[in-house]
Amino acid sequence: MNCSVVKLDPSDAEQIATIMRESDPEFWGTAASQGIVDGINRGVGWLGVKINGKVVSVGSMRLTEWGGLIGTVATHKDHRNKGYATSIVSELVKQMLAKAPWVIIYVLADNLPAIRAYEKVGFKRYKSYFFMRGEKRKP
Repeated sequence: MNCSVVKLDPSDAEQIATIMRESDPEFWGTAASQGIVDGINRGVGWLGVKINGKVVSVGSMRLTEWGGLIGTVATHKDHRNKGYATSIVSELVKQMLAKAPWVIIYVLADNLPAIRAYEKVGFKRYKSYFFMRGEKRKP
């Protein structure tokens, strides 16, 4: 699918947060627009696909001294399986590899749609990690 991947900015933060929360409420259920804006101010870059001016798919990246990291990829449920995430990841990788020697992405092993999108772009499975999520204890 041909789609135009565009740079997102703080004015898109609420739409980004909404897509994240709706895509995976358990993992991103607390995503908030202010957190997105804070990330952008710290150097997190966001790309997305817009349909009729509305953000429908997003991806984030962060460059470090050692390489690039793709942090978030999410697509609104009504716009999945159209190649948007693959296009975004491809553009994220292209931009980061122009400035860094390698790019890494983390994905849960049971997230097969995401794995397929990442493999289309050229990612290869490398390592498996144990993932645990906790809550901060109140003092």
